[in-house]
Amino acid sequence: MDNKRLDHKLDCKACGTIQMDIPDSAEEHTPIHCSKCGGYLGEWGELQDDFSKQARGAQAFDLNHGNITKK
Repeated sequence: MDNKRLDHKLDCKACGTIQMDIPDSAEEHTPIHCSKCGGYLGEWGELQDDFSKQARGAQAFDLNHGNITKK
């Protein structure tokens, strides 16, 4: 399988990285922001759903400089 960068709702549209500030007590409607620039990314539930959809079939991930790729 070739590498595929995860993005869609996960990447920050302001700075282009996937670096989330996720509170320990995050719930479905908790707003999530980029930990690098503070940009709004979405609600925790929708971000989890997007990750699951994009990650389908992946056995491993690589995190490099704020980017996630499927392996």
